Amino acid sequence: MRKHLYFIIYLIFTFILLLGNKEQRLVKANFLSSTLYSPFINSVDKIENLFKLQKNYQELSKKLAQKTNEIRDLEVILNKLKTTQTNFDVGKQQFILAQVVGYDGRFLERNLIIDKGRVQGIKPDFPVLHSDGIAGKIISVSLNYAIVLPLTHHSCRLGVMLKRNNLQGILETDIYGKTYMTMIKLGSDIKLDDEVVTSNISSIFPKNYPVGKVIKLIESPNKIFMKAEIKTFVESASLDQVIVLYYEKEKDYEREFQNDQR
Repeated sequence: MRKHLYFIIYLIFTFILLLGNKEQRLVKANFLSSTLYSPFINSVDKIENLFKLQKNYQELSKKLAQKTNEIRDLEVILNKLKTTQTNFDVGKQQFILAQVVGYDGRFLERNLIIDKGRVQGIKPDFPVLHSDGIAGKIISVSLNYAIVLPLTHHSCRLGVMLKRNNLQGILETDIYGKTYMTMIKLGSDIKLDDEVVTSNISSIFPKNYPVGKVIKLIESPNKIFMKAEIKTFVESASLDQVIVLYYEKEKDYEREFQNDQR
């Protein structure tokens, strides 16, 4: 029906154009050209341009999505590189990057579960680090996973010292999550903001690895020792990646004492 209607309209326009003499037909043709044909052609051109713009928009959207994915991949790689680049010297120790994939235990007591295990050569007591300092130690290993005891766990004990003067102490955390450097003799040279690092007394970590800084000094009731509250450089609750060192500290003195006792 619509096709017939268009045909009839075309016939009417043709009939109108054929009426009159040559000059009249030219006037009518010019009129129809300016009022119908030219606007129609312009509309068609605009529609074609809109289709082209839409096609270009779709292509640009695809390219933008691809670039966005590439940027995200690069950000992931950059974050991994930042994590593996510690802000302190670890010497020539070999290490492996591991993802934190779960937790074991209650909130203030929970250990970290990482996605590396015996297959990757992980062993109990291997040190665990983050870019800013020490994070904990390996306490259990399965085929493909391992459990990390965080530095701030209440069962973790660590030999530490002040970086400034080698003042020795023991790092421990109470059940409320506060971390202290203990066994400090009263009157010792210790100040707020002193940096605390691992010492040779540590049976897990190499010497001079960053631990935290002193934020408060507390005298013990016995007036013999004091302790310092420590703000650790690494917060275990915010870890998503860690560095595991392939490191086992030499304990020749233990073997020597055992041999002497025999």
